[in-house]
Amino acid sequence: MSRALIIRQREEAIPLAASLREKGVVPYICPLFKPRFLSLPPLENPQALIVTSKNALRSLRECVNFHTLPLYTVGDKTAEFARALGFSNVLSASGDSKDLCHLILQKASPSKGALLYLSGDVVKGNITENLTAVGFTVKRHVVYILESRKDFPSSLKSALTQGGIFYVLFFSPHTTTLFLHLLKKEKLEAITEKMTSLCLSQDVVKEVLDVEWKEVWVSPHPTVEAMIDYFHAK
Repeated sequence: MSRALIIRQREEAIPLAASLREKGVVPYICPLFKPRFLSLPPLENPQALIVTSKNALRSLRECVNFHTLPLYTVGDKTAEFARALGFSNVLSASGDSKDLCHLILQKASPSKGALLYLSGDVVKGNITENLTAVGFTVKRHVVYILESRKDFPSSLKSALTQGGIFYVLFFSPHTTTLFLHLLKKEKLEAITEKMTSLCLSQDVVKEVLDVEWKEVWVSPHPTVEAMIDYFHAK
């Protein structure tokens, strides 16, 4: 049976692994990051919240007084998670950061107050800059830091060197860059020539091309479901 490496955070990796098993794929979970949550800043009364990750939402678990504010998310999965946490006014862009900015331009107004953007220390896209350019006041607060692994665990090195992994799923440029850095640190670049990289977006593809792959596949839509459907075609 085919084995696929999942390097996502464990909370996201577990349901993904279950979906892969349903497709007849054996998942290998090895998160490369662990979030460290920071103290929340004094949260003044914004007109809306912006989040682009589930970790940002996790930092707000106890802030029930913000649950009725408009909350903008990039994707539907983050929106579903927000609703599960009790947020009642969730608006999803169902796409990428450009779609998110477009949605905010449609629904929000610069005259109604600041937008509070809660994020990790590393973000993709230019949400703050793009919205500021059209008159919005955007206050970005870093609410978590992703602490990365310094080395591959020995079990993963063994699986890679023995040829037991045929696919690697990449969901962000940042995670992809770290994986390739650790791969080169272990001098294992050659093994990717027999593996397929599955990429969520073109931004991820730009990073994976740093090494040679048997195949580089990019998802037709930036969703987990579209990534999983790759195996349906098999």
